Amino acid sequence: MLSADDFQVHLPRTGALINIGGYPIPAYYQDAITEFRAAQKAAMMNRSHVGKLRVFGKDRESLLHRLTTNEMRNLPVGGGVVNMFTNAKGRVVDIVEMFVEAESIFILTSPGRAQILKEWIEKYTFVEDVKSEDVTTQYGVISFLGEESEGFLQEKMGWKMDDLPGQSARTFSAAGSTVVVHRSGTFSPAQFNLIVSALELPNLWTQLMKHATPVGHEVYDMLRIQRGLPRLHKEITEEYNPHEVGLYPLINFEKGCYIGQEVIARLDTYQKVQRQLLGINLEIYAVDDPRLALTPAPIYLGEQMIGQLTSACFSPALGHGIGLAVVRKQFATHTEPVQIRWPERTTAGQLRGLPFV
Repeated sequence: MLSADDFQVHLPRTGALINIGGYPIPAYYQDAITEFRAAQKAAMMNRSHVGKLRVFGKDRESLLHRLTTNEMRNLPVGGGVVNMFTNAKGRVVDIVEMFVEAESIFILTSPGRAQILKEWIEKYTFVEDVKSEDVTTQYGVISFLGEESEGFLQEKMGWKMDDLPGQSARTFSAAGSTVVVHRSGTFSPAQFNLIVSALELPNLWTQLMKHATPVGHEVYDMLRIQRGLPRLHKEITEEYNPHEVGLYPLINFEKGCYIGQEVIARLDTYQKVQRQLLGINLEIYAVDDPRLALTPAPIYLGEQMIGQLTSACFSPALGHGIGLAVVRKQFATHTEPVQIRWPERTTAGQLRGLPFV
């Protein structure tokens, strides 16, 4: 079983820890700038804190299809998709990555959401032959970030994956361990997720540490914001609907009925989407500026509040602060400077499109 200690015992250089999903996650190992540079090529991150579900039973595909927004039927074994669970109000329960196994569907959830999603599936299981199992503590996840990740894994591990489609998974071996390699990247900064038994996680981590730079959550979040990807409890909240926070690509408007479909379809059909996810350049020039952690924060155009800054970080690639903002749609194309009003200081910003890089 995976415990909090698995994030520390084998990581002697770990820097400050932050709590995500009930696990202490390294914010960094060396420093964010060094790790960001490594993540432009091939770097690794212990992401065992993400939730993990297995869904069994002969009706698993049909039930999950009725609970999610994207098409997921008739996927081959190993095939996968990014999907979204929504409630009756059309709000997001969670964004997940799922792939098909021989006897089950494996689901990677947001941190701390596996049990919640398990109960959500069970709530809508009536006569169907479906069983969900929270396997979060049984498996570890090592994610690889950077455009050279595929080449790195082939050269160092001997895993050939150039024919592995996006979101699909394939099983490999490493030092006697069975590793499921899942090609991510569609809606995540991670290029690959290496899913391994929790008992075998330390050995695989140690083996990979000989060749790859470990990175912490700060860099992962930098890459997420730079790509304009919303995150649960940041952009993805009860306040905003999927259209408003850039989740349109995860909605298949051709599929049949699912929970929340009527609300989501009506917003699209009648153009009732009131807000839009944008990027924002910030006049902040230090990676450790405390204002970057103070979100949400109101955004003003003159004396009119037009939206919220929902995520922020320093971008080593751009040399200044950047953020994600949910802004009223009528102001989305305004080019005038805006102001972010933190409790003790107002900072200038400039709205812009996504992604940043």
